[in-house]
Amino acid sequence: MHSLTGSVELLAGFSVTRNSGINNEKTISVSGVRTVVNEHAVALIKNDNIFEYKSEFYVIKKLNTKPIGESIKIEATAVHKMFIDLRDNYVYDTQKGEKAYRPEAALEIALSGTPYAYSVDTTGLPTSVTIENFGDANSLSLLEDIVKKFGAEFECVQNVIFVAKEIARVTDNQIRYKFNVQDPQQEIDTSDIKTYIRGFGKGIEAEYTSPLASVLGIRHADPVRDDRYTIKADLLERIKNELYDRIDISITLTYVELLEMGIQDIRKGDYVWCILDPFGIDVQLRVTEKEDYSDPSKSPKYTLGTLTKSSTDIVSEFNRTKKVIGKVIDGTTGKIKSSAVTIGQYTQFETGYDPSQIPRYSLASTTTDGLMSSADFTKLASIVLGPDGQVSIVLASETNNGLMSAADFTKLKHIKVGTETVDISTLPQQLESINQRLTALENK
Repeated sequence: MHSLTGSVELLAGFSVTRNSGINNEKTISVSGVRTVVNEHAVALIKNDNIFEYKSEFYVIKKLNTKPIGESIKIEATAVHKMFIDLRDNYVYDTQKGEKAYRPEAALEIALSGTPYAYSVDTTGLPTSVTIENFGDANSLSLLEDIVKKFGAEFECVQNVIFVAKEIARVTDNQIRYKFNVQDPQQEIDTSDIKTYIRGFGKGIEAEYTSPLASVLGIRHADPVRDDRYTIKADLLERIKNELYDRIDISITLTYVELLEMGIQDIRKGDYVWCILDPFGIDVQLRVTEKEDYSDPSKSPKYTLGTLTKSSTDIVSEFNRTKKVIGKVIDGTTGKIKSSAVTIGQYTQFETGYDPSQIPRYSLASTTTDGLMSSADFTKLASIVLGPDGQVSIVLASETNNGLMSAADFTKLKHIKVGTETVDISTLPQQLESINQRLTALENK
């Protein structure tokens, strides 16, 4: 921990998650609980103080604390110091009008007033690009504008900003499902797809319809309006590049480093072989983002560069699928074609059953079979429910069956006691008569 006043303390007992992406902010998230061991360092965890992690410096920008018993839990997010320094430095001068810049000349302007040097690998970069009214912005915005216009990337090491077409290594490392990959995830986003765009230049117009319109229909993109275009072919090329008519597939996974097999050291920007059988992927992809942890037992997480399906690829897949379905489904009737159903020599069906047709059944009645037989329908229809929703069953009598048969009911009705036969149906009346006599005797 470094304070703005120059104090330095070692912070113990805290965990760190580091996240870094290509041309994006590099950040760390730090969390832990204050103890008697680390309380001197914890006192320095304040906004705009600095974490030093793996020889790099991060400025605290977000801080959250909450009580945990008699102590406190602290969560802080810090941004790599280069991003803060460049964002806080402003270049007021503006180079008026359009001007062609070599990358070194543009970087000289963008980084003026900062403590950062630069190094440029011009391999694959254009010799120069035209920038209009360059300046009058903070240094980070100017740097991002430079790499965008040159089609480049940047990375800061110590106090040097490296710029190149790609800051990358091409490796033979493999990321393979069930070998060194846990929990792969595939994300497909089609929310921004458009299929039609128009462009307006100086006295000219152009329009472009993507092949994908044959599948999705016309989806209008925002038009391009730029008076610098005076040639229709140039404007057409521009709007084609502007139209987002593709599907990007993003892969995120957790990588288990197998040090004993020599598989290690996968860095942000590296090209690696990605073999994920469940997704049908076997290609070389680039690591565009890496999340790693201070806990050595926790495997780092990687986001791989997007797999892009172009509009022509999507249409081709759609047509192949449509062709396959067309072999099975009749486009007019929507039914399975009888010619599409192959029956083996030992396959047997009941008489009248056509496997190419989906059977449709009507409801049953007391006279007609349907989803059930008419006999079963009659049985179900005879069930009577009581007011409580339970099945009501009729009691038996001498003439009707019920809970028991009428014959058994008649037998139980006449019970022989000694030499006399007692009609049990008269027992309630006899008992009531006896009760009345007893009551009369008691009242005398």
